[in-house]
Amino acid sequence: MTRAFLAGTALATLFATTAIPAAFAHIVADPALAQPGSYFRTALRVGHGCDGQPTTGIRVRFPAGIVSAMPQAKTGWQIGIERKKLDKPVAGAHGKMADSEIAAISWSRGILPSDQFDEFGLVVMIPQTPGAKLWLPVEQTCTESKVNWDQIPAAGQSPHALAHPAALIQVADSSGMPMQMAMDHSKMDHGAMNPDAATAKPVASVGDIAIAAPFARATPVKVGGAFMLLKNSGKTDDKLIKAASPVAEHVELHEHVMDGNAMRMRPVDGVPLPAGGMAELQPGGYHIMLIGLKHPLKQGEHFPLTLTFEKAGTVTIDVPVMSPGATSAMPMGKTP
Repeated sequence: MTRAFLAGTALATLFATTAIPAAFAHIVADPALAQPGSYFRTALRVGHGCDGQPTTGIRVRFPAGIVSAMPQAKTGWQIGIERKKLDKPVAGAHGKMADSEIAAISWSRGILPSDQFDEFGLVVMIPQTPGAKLWLPVEQTCTESKVNWDQIPAAGQSPHALAHPAALIQVADSSGMPMQMAMDHSKMDHGAMNPDAATAKPVASVGDIAIAAPFARATPVKVGGAFMLLKNSGKTDDKLIKAASPVAEHVELHEHVMDGNAMRMRPVDGVPLPAGGMAELQPGGYHIMLIGLKHPLKQGEHFPLTLTFEKAGTVTIDVPVMSPGATSAMPMGKTP
């Protein structure tokens, strides 16, 4: 087997099936931050069944104003789409008028064992409402019972304080929050900007490039991933072209891309940083791949990572190791 195949297999394990953190108990939308007016690809992540019972159905309800949503096909599952008639037609997908909006989408007659997790993919047309929170109540049906993930936090209340919070898609505001690689009419996105990363302070800089919110996920395998936010404050385009660390035999730049209905990983020669722009290296998008780890990455540890940019030069940063399922440099449930 080739090193690339082995690394890809191990990283797939790291990204998908390592130990499940506490927040994995909830059904969440991942990624969860969308740009206003975008065609946003996300997935409902189901982390367990109902008290040991396998999951046999998922039904997600949509708030008013979602005129277009498309479920991803899943082998062995039957898909249902429910629509609600509108009093007046509104602008819909691809410039056409719509006389109805999406009420709910469901996957049924499948089987997901309680000790396994899966994702139920969606592409959602996001309303032109910067800063909106789109709460998605989800009904999880199991062989003998149901669980309703439908609680919406009150003003100032954290979703982590709720026993059964609804899934959330956060619409970015207009204050310069980094653009996600959103799906438009012709291509899928790599993922979505994590709100914690968007407000993080830089930990290092070189030339016009600032680095913020670096982190890695704990992993028991010999492949890991490092993630961060990069900001180019200069007037010239730049590119992250290389990374290196003493904790791994090889360090490569990678991205995830859609190949039909499957997400696949491939190496890239660099991560572009347009003048005045940002890029987030994150799970499901661009990332730094650590191949041949000399020891497992353990939560609470730190390691050095050297970044080389095409024009700005080279800088070494300190990378903290977070939980296996971390999505940002912030501990689960914490806020900056």
